[in-house]
Amino acid sequence: MPDYRTFSSAVAQLGTREEVLVEFRNKGWLNVVERNGSTFLAARDQYKAKYILHLRQERRLNDEEIGIVLAHQDPPYSSKDVDKILGLEAQKK
Repeated sequence: MPDYRTFSSAVAQLGTREEVLVEFRNKGWLNVVERNGSTFLAARDQYKAKYILHLRQERRLNDEEIGIVLAHQDPPYSSKDVDKILGLEAQKK
């Protein structure tokens, strides 16, 4: 059984706002579980959210670029391949 934490706990640990994680969920980047009126986030999705925040804040990627990177990577995520992934994707266009 995966490790789950409450949505509000994940928000606090990530130092972000609940709306941001809801946005990530709406984009299909994160999965949440709702049970008995509470919302939970799996530890693996909290890890993914931390990486998405890094891509957005530190690497300054837009949502399309983040989607491309996530489509090409599996955990453990690494920023070292981001430029390579985006470069290969740009060549396809």
